[in-house]
Amino acid sequence: MEKITTTTYDTIDPYQRVTDLAHEAWKARDREVWDNNLEDLIASDAVILDAGCGLGRLLPRLWSAKKIVLVESDRRRFSHASVVANCLIDEDKQLFEKLKDDDFVQTDEYHRLLQQIHLSPPNSEKVQLLNDVMESKAIMEYGPFDLIVCSHVFEHISLDTIQESVAAFYNFLKPNGSLVIFASKSPMLYHVQSKKEFDQARELITREEFFNICKKGHSEGLGIRYMPFDLFQTILATPFHPKLKETFGDEFKPQSEYYQIPSTPLFKVEKWEAYHSEFYTHKTMKVGTYIEYPQIQSRLYLPVKPIESVAEILELEHQVNQNETLKKMHLIDMVIVAKKMDCY
Repeated sequence: MEKITTTTYDTIDPYQRVTDLAHEAWKARDREVWDNNLEDLIASDAVILDAGCGLGRLLPRLWSAKKIVLVESDRRRFSHASVVANCLIDEDKQLFEKLKDDDFVQTDEYHRLLQQIHLSPPNSEKVQLLNDVMESKAIMEYGPFDLIVCSHVFEHISLDTIQESVAAFYNFLKPNGSLVIFASKSPMLYHVQSKKEFDQARELITREEFFNICKKGHSEGLGIRYMPFDLFQTILATPFHPKLKETFGDEFKPQSEYYQIPSTPLFKVEKWEAYHSEFYTHKTMKVGTYIEYPQIQSRLYLPVKPIESVAEILELEHQVNQNETLKKMHLIDMVIVAKKMDCY
């Protein structure tokens, strides 16, 4: 009897090249954005606060500073950031690389690490970790700070928390200190909800629903607010301005409960840049790797055609950033560098 054999085939994602291209472009832009806006602020004698540090992903980039303070309110994220800190203190490159693997964080070994870090927290003068909210007065004893970095936190919290955080940051910084904010943006204010981070399946929600999600915490899901640059700039300068109540309703606080701040502007934006994060790839688009690239090409009077290289993506984003109107309209993320305005 003739032997029956089976033929197997490898499944190939027809859009994998587009996904890979977007990923490589994001990594290149991520390096550019950091170099353009933060590298010069991280001096060897700098004292830096990473407010809302999450999993501690920025810590390696801040490591050349004299002292880094990380603050995170979520217990699990705080524990992960503590493990990252230990890796850098102990120069454990092998474990540091394992922590980047999404599969590793599902293992028993990983959960044991989180348990152990509570018993043996990082012990170093260079890095301090606080399981606290980023507007907490307890942070003041670790400052004053030359630089405060707050990466992709403000889009997930309500206005009252943002107001108190801006007031706190003003008090935490040294005279002429810098505040760097990474946030999601849009030409208009809108709100979405996701069940988990980086989930493409998002639904539009009302401001009231966003506010309720913020109050209930991560168990309710992830609220995301896309804020126009101009509105963000206003909040950094005058976080308790009465006009904000018209937009934010019962999220608004008329004054800080915890901090003394001047009536003059707190922060002045020195520069800002728009860019795309890794997680907004639209693989099935016939033109471009991101859904808005045909619009950008058209508005720049360029041929509307598929993106073929990382260099094309970078050049498009560079041209967007040279045009103030397009900069506010396009690219989903922004980094803002603001300077503390001192009163004499």
